[in-house]
Amino acid sequence: MARVEELIANKEGRILCLGNEAIARGAIEAGVQVFAAYPGTPSSEASGALIATATKLGHYAEWSTNEKVAFETAFAASISGIRSMTACKHVGVNVLADALFSAAYMGTTGGFVVLVADDPHCFSSQNEQDSRWLGVTAQVPILEPANPQEAKEFTKLAFDISEKFEQLIILRTTTRISHARADIQFNEFSSNFKEGKLVKGLRYKCLPAVARANHPKLVAKLEEIKEWIPESGLSVVEGPTNNDYGVITSGISYAYLKDALELLDKDIPILKLGMIAPLDEKTILEFAKDKKNIIFMEEVDAYLEDRICALLLQNNITPKIHGKCSGITKRYHELNSRLVAEALQGIIGGELLPVTEIEEISEETKDFIPFRPPIFCPGCQHRAAFWELSKVVRKNNGIFASDIGCYSLDPWVTDTILCMGGGISMANGFARVITDKPIFAFIGDSTFFHTGMPALANAVYQEANINILVLDNRMTAMTGFQPNPTEIIDIADVAKSLGVEYVVEFDPYDFEKGKETFEEALKHKGPTVIIMRKICANEWWRQKRRRGEKIEVYTIDPETCISCGTCLVQYQCPAIHWSIDTNSKGKNYSVIDPSMCTGCSVCSQICPVGAISKVVD
Repeated sequence: MARVEELIANKEGRILCLGNEAIARGAIEAGVQVFAAYPGTPSSEASGALIATATKLGHYAEWSTNEKVAFETAFAASISGIRSMTACKHVGVNVLADALFSAAYMGTTGGFVVLVADDPHCFSSQNEQDSRWLGVTAQVPILEPANPQEAKEFTKLAFDISEKFEQLIILRTTTRISHARADIQFNEFSSNFKEGKLVKGLRYKCLPAVARANHPKLVAKLEEIKEWIPESGLSVVEGPTNNDYGVITSGISYAYLKDALELLDKDIPILKLGMIAPLDEKTILEFAKDKKNIIFMEEVDAYLEDRICALLLQNNITPKIHGKCSGITKRYHELNSRLVAEALQGIIGGELLPVTEIEEISEETKDFIPFRPPIFCPGCQHRAAFWELSKVVRKNNGIFASDIGCYSLDPWVTDTILCMGGGISMANGFARVITDKPIFAFIGDSTFFHTGMPALANAVYQEANINILVLDNRMTAMTGFQPNPTEIIDIADVAKSLGVEYVVEFDPYDFEKGKETFEEALKHKGPTVIIMRKICANEWWRQKRRRGEKIEVYTIDPETCISCGTCLVQYQCPAIHWSIDTNSKGKNYSVIDPSMCTGCSVCSQICPVGAISKVVD
């Protein structure tokens, strides 16, 4: 893993790396000693880098079973005087929120940083949650970097601030910061770690009387941090001296703003906030006091606009406000330089060059490439599992509650997708009100350990008449092939220990076994657990190639193919496409790309005319 090697090997110098890798490097330079996380895009690469470097550098790092477990693991180390860190995506904050709110009251002694990566535009998420609100509600200070280099520096700074004020710190990024590549300055670091020591007392006991005493201390601490921000250098005022307009911004929105002003050939005063909770009220009021117009640039919510407008009103400062509340930008999706430039143009004027038109693809190309939404990878066992399931139970018009994972890409049977662990619980709810149809829940092996076990225990306890399908590909695949407890803890044993009577495992490529299992499960009363176990096709493919083993691929006989589309349109294997040429019947036929074929054989099993077979040397 080249980038991880660079994180280890380069004591100093400039390295091209992801924003997440820059954050990991910042934690290493800050002397992080304990790290724990659950994978979640767009935060995963930061976690992966710290876990991959742990053995070489000597810090402790783990993939935890969920975000709450990870937070609590790192928090315990931090109150023992050790610099610690956890990381998650925005929806992961919801999982760790129970611990977060109480930990904020307690504070810490060793620096404790919580990396939260938001995902505007839902690139890999079920919502666009703006985590700034949750941080403020939990009364936790929040830093927000504007570029990958600043992300590295803010990570180091976060540890210092945390220890200075004995308070955990949230480092909030977004997809564009986490996944941007930049030339990052690496600095020296040392790995001189120490033994932790917990100072016992009432401080870390979350009892009502203690919480009542801790809360005023937390409020006072936030006031102390607020007074310190102006001297910290976290708030930056730049641009000309101009009282007509001023822009207040933070994070990636600052980068868009700078590009937009170049596009418009304009220059106006900017206040860039590095700490967005608590707010630097002194600098904000000084910046805004003589401005006729204040423009807010931020994504996704009007967080800065709402809070700063209230602050200005309280201090009798009344410029004209331009922001999400006035409609210059939307309360959803990402910003970009063009959108920001168009918003500014309507306020400050300027000439914006037209966008270069993108050439339309040809009709011939459109015919050649079938339309496909995001789908399973070539050879994915989840595709095979859902195909089997759809054939057996579609006639029963069942209800299918899915979960968050690769299997969310199912194009055939899924009815609901709520959140991690939600599939089993929702299936339990459906079973209470829909009794004339079979109820199914889908969950992955990683999610089973994340939040699936409590839901399964409840289903057993409530005697829910549901069928739980565990799609076990032996890893947390969607976020980057991270390991999880299924490597050493058998899911079937766990299900049986929780009281499930019908537990069956089979290979999802074994269609006959699948058909038999589903039909049996439909006759069973009470919860069933069906485990479809096979290593992720991508990982299996990689392992074969590393060992130098040949992949036995499949091919389609053009003369036998009847162009029915079963393999391409219905099964939707991305290794298959339409031919440009026609066969003797004058029809385009299906073609398998041997560079993408994993040799799973499923297409040969489902072809109605037997046109697909293994390539013979």
